[in-house]
Amino acid sequence: MSIAADASDSSSYRWWVLVVVMIGTLMGAIDSSIVNVSIPVIMADFGSPLDDIEWVVTGYMLAFSALMPITAWLKTILGPKKLYMMSLFVFVLGSLLCGLAWDLPSLVAARIIQALGGGALTPIGLTMISEVFSPAERGKAMGYWGVGVIVGPAFGPTLGGYLTHDFGWRSIFLVNLPIGAIGIFLASAILHADKPAKDARQRFDFWGFIFLTIFLISFLLGLSQGEKEGWTSPYIVTCAILAFFSFGFFLVVELNSDHGILDLSLFRSRIFSTTIFVTVIRSIALFGAVFLQPLFLQQHMGLDEIDSGLVLLPGALVIGFFMPIAGKLSDKIGPRIPVIIGMISLAIFMFMYRDLDANTTMWDFIKPTLVRGLGLGMLMAPVMAAALNAVSKQKAAMASTMLNLMTQIGGSIGIAVLSMAMSHRLHYHLAVVGETARSASASFAANASDLMHRALQLGYTHAESAAIAKQKIGAQLAASASISAFQDAFIIGGCLALISLLPAFLLPNKPSVHTPGEPVIME
Repeated sequence: MSIAADASDSSSYRWWVLVVVMIGTLMGAIDSSIVNVSIPVIMADFGSPLDDIEWVVTGYMLAFSALMPITAWLKTILGPKKLYMMSLFVFVLGSLLCGLAWDLPSLVAARIIQALGGGALTPIGLTMISEVFSPAERGKAMGYWGVGVIVGPAFGPTLGGYLTHDFGWRSIFLVNLPIGAIGIFLASAILHADKPAKDARQRFDFWGFIFLTIFLISFLLGLSQGEKEGWTSPYIVTCAILAFFSFGFFLVVELNSDHGILDLSLFRSRIFSTTIFVTVIRSIALFGAVFLQPLFLQQHMGLDEIDSGLVLLPGALVIGFFMPIAGKLSDKIGPRIPVIIGMISLAIFMFMYRDLDANTTMWDFIKPTLVRGLGLGMLMAPVMAAALNAVSKQKAAMASTMLNLMTQIGGSIGIAVLSMAMSHRLHYHLAVVGETARSASASFAANASDLMHRALQLGYTHAESAAIAKQKIGAQLAASASISAFQDAFIIGGCLALISLLPAFLLPNKPSVHTPGEPVIME
């Protein structure tokens, strides 16, 4: 029996849709982490400074976020099958152009094209899953789908390091071509033809899109560049002003529009609003922690990018293990209990890093990531299923878009907040350890004398030995202050995770029982 014939069976079709969606999701998820490992090599190849090379990542993030809000409108105009296939095609085209880039500007432009396809893949994929699975099965489906979301970033750094080392940095983009071609073929053969929507001619919310795009770009750009430019610099202040006024104008337009780019009426649902809040706080804590972990591994444990990815791999595999379990559990007892367990586990994971020091072993670092794996595994599928079950089938695309958009915004906030916390606490601890060293003059002098003695034995002059001792003591103090700053940042992240416990109690504690297509009561 052919794939198309087998997929046409209504009982198996929904699982074939899940397979098709997971291919696109996996490709996009791998790309989100595979590039970072190759940044130094790309920088050396093009002879570009770090400030310029950052646009390879920043440009993708901004274009990705800007396109996401119009996914629901595009789905209405094109239909889910056409939009999904077009998104895959644009993503693959962008990947090809990235692999052929001849200088940094052409690479950044190709990354933007790539993001224009990637920005719609996850929202439209979630929408298609919600349309073919009944609310009673969505948790399980989201659990299996989430495995692709996790496997991609988990293997991305390791795969990227291998490809870059053996085949050059261009291979990290060209690897998307065969995967994308398979995805497009399967989507064409399996997905049902699009049916014209009743409101296919709905007017595009041009001004809402413009103001929302300006807000997203200025807000995310300000957050990503704030630590580097300075939070009070004219650059960041301008971004803040643009974000503030564009968001205000966006709200005015949306509240007076019948066909807004985002459907703010969804927030009338207590359950949907709760899932959005949990998603934002979870993303702040999660993305911030993901930002901090590789830094500590590389700065204080001396690991390279590939080894850092391998250390984080066990925790990612734990996430993949628990996601299907949490999805099934959510279908049976509702999302409240799994989400509460997930948020508590995420907070515990953060607090476990409060004892980081220069003698932290590999196992000491890995243990908290396993707790994090349990937490995220219990969180992601139930929250997504609860959000989609809280709205009618006709608004699933909009709900999916808003959920993914809030994830992106929350993640950017998390990286900015914990980066700022790290910076501020580093300055504080530098002052503290410096004062402690001066007050403990006897031990300080003994340490300096010991270092000088060792340098003299190696043949250095007295002046050279004094300079070496001073440099090493300074490095020791800086390392101690940096580790303390990491500890504080993780504690802050744990407190943020605990904040989500309160709204989590507002989630349903019973499974959804309504049938597909039946309007959902907005609670």
